[in-house]
Amino acid sequence: MLFQTRILVSGIVQGVGFRPFCARLADSEGIRGYALNSSRGVEMELHGTEAGLDRFLQRLVGESPPASSITSVSVMEERRESPHPPDGFEIARSRREGRQTALIPADLAVCGRCLSEMRDPSDRRYRYPFINCTDCGPRYTIISELPYDRPNTTMSVFTMCAECGREYVDPLSRRFHAEPNACPVCGPSVWLTDSAGRKLTSGDDAVRMCSRLLGQGRIGAVKGVGGFHIACTPFRDETVALLRERKRRPHKPFAVMAASIGEAERLVHLPSSARRLLLSPAAPIVLCCARMPVRVSRLVAPGQRTLGVMLPYTPLHHLLLEEQGALVMTSANFSDAPIVSDNAEALAGLSRIVDFFLFSDRVIHMPIDDSVAAVIGRSYFLLRRGRGYTPLPMPARLPREHDGIVLGAGAEMKGSFCFLRGDSLLPGQYLGDMKQRETLEYYSRALEHFMRLYELKPDVIAYDMHPQYLSSLAAKRMAAELGARTTAVQHHHAHFAACLFENGVDERSCGVIFDGTGYGEDGDIWGGEFLVGDASGYVRAGHFLPSRLPGGDAAVMAPWRYALGLLHDVFGRERAIELACASWPEHSTKFGTVLDILPASPRTTSCGRFFDAVAALLGLRSVITYDGQAAMELEATATGSLLAPFGVMREGDSWLIDWRPAVRWVVESMGSRPIAEIAGGIHDGLALATAEICGRIGEETGVRFAALSGGVWQNRRLLAATCRCLVANGIQPLLHRLLPPNDECVSAGQAVIAARRG
Repeated sequence: MLFQTRILVSGIVQGVGFRPFCARLADSEGIRGYALNSSRGVEMELHGTEAGLDRFLQRLVGESPPASSITSVSVMEERRESPHPPDGFEIARSRREGRQTALIPADLAVCGRCLSEMRDPSDRRYRYPFINCTDCGPRYTIISELPYDRPNTTMSVFTMCAECGREYVDPLSRRFHAEPNACPVCGPSVWLTDSAGRKLTSGDDAVRMCSRLLGQGRIGAVKGVGGFHIACTPFRDETVALLRERKRRPHKPFAVMAASIGEAERLVHLPSSARRLLLSPAAPIVLCCARMPVRVSRLVAPGQRTLGVMLPYTPLHHLLLEEQGALVMTSANFSDAPIVSDNAEALAGLSRIVDFFLFSDRVIHMPIDDSVAAVIGRSYFLLRRGRGYTPLPMPARLPREHDGIVLGAGAEMKGSFCFLRGDSLLPGQYLGDMKQRETLEYYSRALEHFMRLYELKPDVIAYDMHPQYLSSLAAKRMAAELGARTTAVQHHHAHFAACLFENGVDERSCGVIFDGTGYGEDGDIWGGEFLVGDASGYVRAGHFLPSRLPGGDAAVMAPWRYALGLLHDVFGRERAIELACASWPEHSTKFGTVLDILPASPRTTSCGRFFDAVAALLGLRSVITYDGQAAMELEATATGSLLAPFGVMREGDSWLIDWRPAVRWVVESMGSRPIAEIAGGIHDGLALATAEICGRIGEETGVRFAALSGGVWQNRRLLAATCRCLVANGIQPLLHRLLPPNDECVSAGQAVIAARRG
């Protein structure tokens, strides 16, 4: 006897070969019926024996495609007898009705089977740079709306040829309903131009010529999945120096794409966690310790002991790297503007930077940067959430007072947004610093794209309480247009809530939020905070001893200014100027003025600024050219096992980290100890003091967890040392993983807090 039922499979089940998998599975189990994409996921009507249906459902979850992620299988119609079963199993026409809850897949690195075909001279896709299948290829960047069908992607303009069409309808083909399916006859193509846009050649000749030019030391713009990369050889000082000059990027590290995992191992040390990340479908950039002596030009990552490496994740990348071993691959943008993704925009804006362009005619609907990850021990955490991870959801089973749709608008640095809907958190991609018109336009474009895809209309919008953040102003405007309620969230509370959320902890805990800046409830610039509470609220239980930030933002780009202020607080004006003249003579004419404005300058408790100041004191970096440079170079320098003496003191209801003994120790040590060991002592001494305060707070309040969030926790030496000290003090550290610890996680924390407030 045959029975029938209807089910709904929710999760990431569109665009990952799920319906073809269901068709093959149904055929093997003698199941008839259909599967279709709907607004809610994949709906199926199944006809079969009791045993066959049971096996089908069991295998459906246990053997689903690797890129899929099933969150639930719900029964739409209970089993009953099937008087008129259909003849077979088909993939039916997609249906869109009701609210859009189906989830969108991320872009996937090219799979091994496609690479084998691309390298086979007898295959019709030999050396085709856009080969893909249901297991790999572009997804998020080409989707304009759901359901995920070819007409709703930028591939809609390419009509499949007869052979591709046969694959598309063949249940035994790996390209059965592969929406970006294409070949050299019917699909996208590439062509090479000079810097003025004059066409030089096309097709495989363009790829070969591009590779050859890069090997000769030329600089090119290469269109990829999420936007253009600027590429060059990493092995020639003069080429990398020229790229830095043209891009006006004097020091910020470049990422390197290695041709293979073997080539990557020749450049960096690869722990197993880094190897797994590099080889994963997400294929992020991974920060790893560089091998010594460094094989690439030292200008690729000046002042660093790490190198950001990634593997080729598109067929085009593999073709370009066949003869190169490795290439610099850095996002094509201008002075922190969004990544360039449009051909005309690239030609207009990049021609002064590059010698040639490798264009393609596959349109990028939603630009996105490469993701960046760092490894710590056997695990990893994201530093930038982009390609390969966006728009993947995170489960959000947490207590909440508001069941509607919540939007977290993010902060100013490391801009992002995040939606909370039902039991899913939907983080957007990394959007850059929200300080210029182009970035705000990119933010609005990505936000509107998310809202259209998922049919999201937030009824609560949370934003940073800083009165001048452009993201907050944009959030208020949007709320007025949509009729949504607004709620302001303190910056460091958002960090705290994001880390608790990611670790699934809902109990009262300690948040150790160390970063560069965040608007405090008292109007000061916070950044070295110990908070006690949860997503529903917090008390400020401790912080760095406050100091003055001379000139405000001017001190951020010139760490010597803040260092001078610290010297003044420790040694007094006369001795501070004397020490400063010895350290930064080129700025000596400004010392008096800086100290004169000190009393009227903003107060700060920033841990990030403290690290910058120490780097300046040690002569590593008195002026920076990119965010975090001084602190990153301090971390790169740090060695040894010294402990700088940080004070731990009580003032009223607050615990304070007193940095003054550490500053005195740095100055007194500089003539007798290696700079690297002093730098190491600052890291390890601060870790010890941080854990001591957490231990004291634990004794007073009974909290068991310390959530570590904020950009300072991207410092792996400090992070590892603090975790060891916390455990020794009986406190369990909570770390970020899929939400970066920097300000990218703020939007998620805002959404969680707003949902809790109701």
